[in-house]
Amino acid sequence: MSVVLMTTSRQGDTRWNRLVPVAAQSTFKEMWVPAAEALGLQWVPLFEAGFPLERSDLPDVIRELEALRAWCASSESHRKGILERLDRLIDELNEISGSDEDIEIFIG
Repeated sequence: MSVVLMTTSRQGDTRWNRLVPVAAQSTFKEMWVPAAEALGLQWVPLFEAGFPLERSDLPDVIRELEALRAWCASSESHRKGILERLDRLIDELNEISGSDEDIEIFIG
């Protein structure tokens, strides 16, 4: 199992149909969840079960991901893989947030 970002255009524009890997399930449980709990994040732990996101949720989700990224960047050890995935996820969500396209967003 893994955690992914899945987007689909409601108007059929296939450029917005994406499947972006976030983390393997074990990596998410072992690294992302403890970090999110340490930071008091609300959205990130929900990625494990999966849920649809509304465009109005994106600013809060992106803020949490940026906080998680800053925390990982300030720590050494095994966080390089997380940073790469966080950067891609943040970029994708920022692109969606800045678009006018009607997009279904699911993380899980």
